[in-house]
Amino acid sequence: MEGSQPLPSLSAMASGEEGPRVTKISSRTPQGINGSGTSITGYAGAPGYPPIPAAALSPDSVSAQIPLKTIQMATGEGRVMTYVSFSAGLTLVPFPGEIGIIRFNNVLLNDGRHYDPQTGVFTAPMDGRYLLSAVLTAPAGERVEAFLSVANRNIQKLYTAGTASRGSEDCVCGGSVTASLALHLKRGQRTGLVLTSGRLAISASSEILSSFSGVLLYPTVAKR
Repeated sequence: MEGSQPLPSLSAMASGEEGPRVTKISSRTPQGINGSGTSITGYAGAPGYPPIPAAALSPDSVSAQIPLKTIQMATGEGRVMTYVSFSAGLTLVPFPGEIGIIRFNNVLLNDGRHYDPQTGVFTAPMDGRYLLSAVLTAPAGERVEAFLSVANRNIQKLYTAGTASRGSEDCVCGGSVTASLALHLKRGQRTGLVLTSGRLAISASSEILSSFSGVLLYPTVAKR
């Protein structure tokens, strides 16, 4: 178009270099918007975003501003991926009695809210590959035995006890046990950690000694 300013080059847009100085004249202000017809001076160049206030970068404010259940990103070919992840620690007695599903009460992360701290159960929202991880810690001189359960099946055993030497029945107790598995979960399948014997350590401070976490690596689509 004649008389128009030249467009900035792609290299200038990528590098963020300042483009030619331009002047935009605003048209009549629409109803309901407070403004005037004064000119606005700026620079043509690399597109950007307005600066984010420092207060908006705190975890609490970010969580409050973004409805995590609705965060989505396009993955191409018309597919949509939802962010799913959780991480929770144990700072309270996990359940009444001696055995049961461990209720990790201190939720650190729960994108999508598919982990329920009231039950200790994570429910897969879609078919996909998930990474599940656990850390269980026994008090000194005691042991912990538990299973990672998926859809009412024991998948992985976690056991903190060992033996002092070959052929000895003396228990080398205490310490921690960890597990990390990549699994295929179907939509609606439930997973949790079931304590079958022993006792979990509870810290007197805010430190977490035992934890349960998971993340959706990628969704899977059934073959047609």
